[in-house]
Amino acid sequence: MAMKRMNIVRSILLICLITWIAGCSADVTEISDIALVTATGIDYDKKINKYVFTSYCLLPTTTSTENTGKLSEWVVSATGNSILDAAENLRSRAGKTLIWQHNKFIIIGESAARYSFYEIMDFMTRNRQIRITSFLFVSEGRAENLLNMKTETEDLLSNDLLGKVRNEKEWGRSISQSIQNIANWNIDPYRGFVTGKISKSKQSFKSEEVLSLSGGSVFNNGKWVGWLDEQDVLVVHLLSDKSKWKDLVFSETFNFNDIKVTLYFKLDKQSIQSSFIDGPTLDIHLSLTSTVGEIEHYLSVDKLDTINQLEQAASTFLENKIKHTLLHFQKDLNVDVVGFSNLFYQHYPNEWAALKNKWTDIYPTIPVQTHVAVKIDKLGLNQSLGDH
Repeated sequence: MAMKRMNIVRSILLICLITWIAGCSADVTEISDIALVTATGIDYDKKINKYVFTSYCLLPTTTSTENTGKLSEWVVSATGNSILDAAENLRSRAGKTLIWQHNKFIIIGESAARYSFYEIMDFMTRNRQIRITSFLFVSEGRAENLLNMKTETEDLLSNDLLGKVRNEKEWGRSISQSIQNIANWNIDPYRGFVTGKISKSKQSFKSEEVLSLSGGSVFNNGKWVGWLDEQDVLVVHLLSDKSKWKDLVFSETFNFNDIKVTLYFKLDKQSIQSSFIDGPTLDIHLSLTSTVGEIEHYLSVDKLDTINQLEQAASTFLENKIKHTLLHFQKDLNVDVVGFSNLFYQHYPNEWAALKNKWTDIYPTIPVQTHVAVKIDKLGLNQSLGDH
């Protein structure tokens, strides 16, 4: 009997010891003490000559059985003389253990992008806590202000942004790039790149402003150059590698015989060919299939001649769109956004050795021929045209 009592006492003491170790150890972080960082903002305040580091965090709630597992939002900012200084000051005032492994978005304010993009990229690529798979955007205005906004969907801001990124393939007028891709392009002295633009927009039927991913931001030689509109970003998608356009479906509306027609396009094949005979030249070939979306008035689309004319009109429309954007890249920005320099480097290494030293002067003058072929395979209502 005494032995049985002794075993019971030992069991109770063992349970108490395990509970004490699990609940009171200094090495254990309680869930109520952490904050999950899912978006980060970096601003530069010219008035005080300081950086502003902002974290959009999710706080696990465990105060009641009903709220267990739910998340609440918390946005915290701090300033500093450098980006690292601002980030350290944020930790000192946070009052929570910041967990960065879930960070998906880096938003750089326009002022910071203008002032010190190179330093920002250096900080992000050196900091082990920042995921290089995070998406990077430049904000129109302060990133801090956008991170404090409520979303139109009333969802968490990070979830709302992720949904907008996924919807890019539905319309192609915004672009999302990872820090890893940008870091690789940023060190290339001959080509620029485009990353996302985030801003406030006002819907005509609503009074409040909402977050919008639309257009893009151009960088060259480690510096911010300016904005791109939605149409230019669509062309960047079409002329990028296949991972950017393979799932892309976009619509365009144009006049055909004084009738407004909307077609839905999908890019099937794309090639950009470089040549070097009397000088550098480029040929772009795109093949797209399309579906008729909307027609303003009656159009006899059941006739083969009409379909052929509509296909030609659509091809010409897209060719002109691409030519207009490429002229903007070459003449106005003088930034090799698409990466034409890589083609000459790969296919004409000897010529490129002499060309690269004058690339800034030669790039705006390179003739670019654009060829677009559109085939309409459906009229709508699942009516296929077949081969013609």
